[in-house]
Amino acid sequence: MAPPSENSSRELLIIPLQGQVVFPGIRDTIELSQGLYDRVHAHLGRTKTDTVGAVATKPGKFAASREHYSVGTVCRLLGPVVEGEDREQQFSERTGRGRVRIVVEGQARMRVAGYKQQEPLMLANVEILDSSDMSSSADDIELRALTNSIHEKIQVLLQAMRENAEGKRRPMPKLVQLPASPSTTIALVGTLVPQVSVEDKQDMLEGDTLKARLTKALEVVTREVDVGRMRNVITSSIQKSREAELRRMMMQKQMHEIQRELRELRQRGGSRSAADDEEVPGHQDEVGEAEPEDEAERLAQRIARAELPEEAGKIAKRELKRLRTLQPHHPEYTSIHTYLDLLASLPWTVESTDRFDIRRARALLDEDHKGLDKVKLRLLEFLAVRKMRGDSKGPILCLHGPPGIGKTSLGRSVAGALGRRFQRLSLGGVRDESEIRGHRRTYIGSMCGSIIQAFLQAGTRNPVILLDEIDKMTRNQMFNPQATMLEVLDPEQNSTFRDHYVNTPFDVSHALFICTANDSSLIDRPLLDRMEVVELSGYTVEEKVAIADSHLLPKQRRLHALEKGPAERSDRGDDEMLVEGVDGEGSGDAAKDTAKAEEPPKLVLTREAIRALITSWTSESGVRSLERQLAQICRWAALRLQNVAIASGTKGSALSTEQEAALASCAPDADGRITVDSHHLPHILGPEHFDLDIAERLNVGVAMGLSVSTVGGQLLFVEATRFRGSGRLIVTGQLGSVMSESVQTALSLLRSRFVRSGQPRDTDEVWRSLHSRSFGAGAPSGDGAGRDPFKDEDVHVHFPAGGIPKDGPSAGVAVVLALASVLLGRPMRSDTAVTGEVTLRGQVLLVGGIRDKVLAALRAGVRHVLLPAANQRNVLEDIPARILDEVRVHYIRNVDEALDWAFGAPGNASLVADASAAAARPDLASGLPAAAAA
Repeated sequence: MAPPSENSSRELLIIPLQGQVVFPGIRDTIELSQGLYDRVHAHLGRTKTDTVGAVATKPGKFAASREHYSVGTVCRLLGPVVEGEDREQQFSERTGRGRVRIVVEGQARMRVAGYKQQEPLMLANVEILDSSDMSSSADDIELRALTNSIHEKIQVLLQAMRENAEGKRRPMPKLVQLPASPSTTIALVGTLVPQVSVEDKQDMLEGDTLKARLTKALEVVTREVDVGRMRNVITSSIQKSREAELRRMMMQKQMHEIQRELRELRQRGGSRSAADDEEVPGHQDEVGEAEPEDEAERLAQRIARAELPEEAGKIAKRELKRLRTLQPHHPEYTSIHTYLDLLASLPWTVESTDRFDIRRARALLDEDHKGLDKVKLRLLEFLAVRKMRGDSKGPILCLHGPPGIGKTSLGRSVAGALGRRFQRLSLGGVRDESEIRGHRRTYIGSMCGSIIQAFLQAGTRNPVILLDEIDKMTRNQMFNPQATMLEVLDPEQNSTFRDHYVNTPFDVSHALFICTANDSSLIDRPLLDRMEVVELSGYTVEEKVAIADSHLLPKQRRLHALEKGPAERSDRGDDEMLVEGVDGEGSGDAAKDTAKAEEPPKLVLTREAIRALITSWTSESGVRSLERQLAQICRWAALRLQNVAIASGTKGSALSTEQEAALASCAPDADGRITVDSHHLPHILGPEHFDLDIAERLNVGVAMGLSVSTVGGQLLFVEATRFRGSGRLIVTGQLGSVMSESVQTALSLLRSRFVRSGQPRDTDEVWRSLHSRSFGAGAPSGDGAGRDPFKDEDVHVHFPAGGIPKDGPSAGVAVVLALASVLLGRPMRSDTAVTGEVTLRGQVLLVGGIRDKVLAALRAGVRHVLLPAANQRNVLEDIPARILDEVRVHYIRNVDEALDWAFGAPGNASLVADASAAAARPDLASGLPAAAAA
């Protein structure tokens, strides 16, 4: 059949194609569904024709919404399909999937002018487009150039396809005779080049001019050639990498086999000659020690030198055997290597030699720490017992006290005295036992716990390990890391401590564990039973002056370049603000460095200035705030040495005339040294932070008690008032149950005295005053019988400050005095503080924290302290005589004596059992049950 004429219009049957474009001049195969094929076959039979139109369908997500391109190809079925079954089967093939494949030949391009019918077959009027390849002479040259370029690209592409198919490079003969016709060349590109999209094929088909279609074909074939080249480069790179990896694996395997054979030869050969040793590379080093051939052999030698216990040795051999069978790139290789390295690094048998020189230890403790005599004596006893026993068995010491008093530094000093390595393990915030015991090796990124890490860092099996802030380990319903510490601190169990990562027993009993805590009530009772709690009280003013003069001030001067010499270590714990030795060698080295300084310090504080700084700008048991104030003075001095004068607390304003005159005496002298006295401090640090005059706070209904908290001793004010009501008791101040019960007990005591007796005893001056104040001075003695002074009134007792939790029984006497002050209508003595637990019978029981409470009264300027008579032994043991010279201690047996002292006539010695009277009455210090301090 002749090809259709150009620019002619006719009606054709349109066959939609999915993902396929048929080009003119090329034979191609199309697939039709069985139903569509039957309808096409019937229509062609009726119309006596074999020509159809093939139009590509635009790509789309949903088949129902797809559209058809307007430009397609007029195709001829090869052979009339209506002439018989044989001819039909010759040009069609059933695919076995309910579809029929038909061979067609493209004739010419066409454009659909409009569809006349959509169902059951698509009939449309089509316009035949120009299919001629002839053009002007100028265009003919350009078209030939484009065609030749396309031919070259196709040859390169076919060559690459041939090489990829055969797997080797060789020149490919021109098996394909490329057509000279430009339109056929375009059709060849659309048919032969793989992975060309339908959009690109359609662009090559429907271009307005032959040049545009050739340009598009050249663009497509060039892109495919570039993609093929890049694919070859990537494939070649991957192949080379695989070959290199395979070669490396083979070489490593051969090397392992050679090493295995060498080890077998050494085992069979026994001793070797020197010549034989030289023949084996790497067998001997310069000093004669065996040089391992690989990492596994090095680990084996390290494990052998570590002298592992039997169980650990079996595990190490098993893991070492696994390591030798693995390649370094294997995921388990690094895990096993890290584990074996840990086993080889642990100090299974390495230990330092103890120096049990008790006199040297005493000198070191005295040099490092001022005061704390009782604590240092206990540490020396501990060391003496260990020296006599010759082993590490003994109690676990827990240094309990407020922050900043040197608990951590005491542990460092003990390590220096013994000559052992020191490791500090901070337990604050630890919430998971895995942080202590380690993670199991089955987890990714697993590692040993902090206990094993401490031994690794120490390098010996008998270091001094300080378990700092053991009371601050976080615990909840899911986690309780304190339970993990039971195995560590129990002498009966810690010889077989098992870390989850190490997974074999490690003996930690040779180490000396020292714990620190601020609040022992936060420690689990089973763990606390395994420790001996050593109480550390606060420092006195004289001790703080000595600490500041010998340690704190030199340290701050060196840190601020006001004195030559090495700066103190800055990696101390929270409790190491007190300057002590470096790495257990004591602070004597720091003192020697200070003495060797060629130039005198540029800042000097008089002892009066240090004392004023302690009493007026700090109020604490330790020395942290004191050191911060000293640092501020050093910064001021550094600024003044630069000839810059700034007023304190005025945001950088210049000094006033008065301040400049006051600071003129401390200006740098001829040697460039600044001397600060007590009267200079207000102009440097600002107003005093603490006022010693507390008498103005003791109004009617206010009593001054004493308490002990995690930060040391402090004053505890108790305020009481009454007003008309129904006899209720209101207690505020965020109190615990014990302190609330103490308030109720004190109120019940006062009410019971009135209700039971009804009239005061003639010998009790205060009770007579209370009776007359409550029921009237003119009332007969019998009129008050059985009456309750608080019956129609509510009582409110408050403990400032309300934001601080408080608990404990030692505020009972102070509550009684506050309520008595309300009944009497006059304040108690302003120079007296009191502590003690009260009973319903009026007896005063002993309490704890006596030293901290007396020191708190001393810091506040209180001159008299009322203590339970049973606490006399604590005063004699814990409080130096110089403190008792400044604070007068009085002992009371019952509340009557406390009331007589607080509200009776001054100087009435019969109302007070003072220190001398208590000393004459040893029965006053009889064994009463100990009570926890507030």
